[in-house]
Amino acid sequence: MTKEYLQGDDAQWLLKEGYCEVCLRPAEEWARPDRFGGCLVHGDYDSRGNLVGFLCPDCAEAER
Repeated sequence: MTKEYLQGDDAQWLLKEGYCEVCLRPAEEWARPDRFGGCLVHGDYDSRGNLVGFLCPDCAEAER
C-alpha cells in the first residue's frame, strides 16, 4: 500500500472535508498532521494506478 504525503491546502482540505473511501470515516478522526502541517496517508488507487482517494489505517491494513 502506497502512502501519499499531503501538504498545504491539500492537507488542510483532507483534515476538514476528507474521508476514507471504504468506511467513510471522516479524515479528522484518523489523519494526523505532522509538525509542518502535512499528513502522511494511505492512497486508494484505481486499476490504472490513478489516485482516487484515501484510506484510513484500518481499511488500508485490511486491503493488504
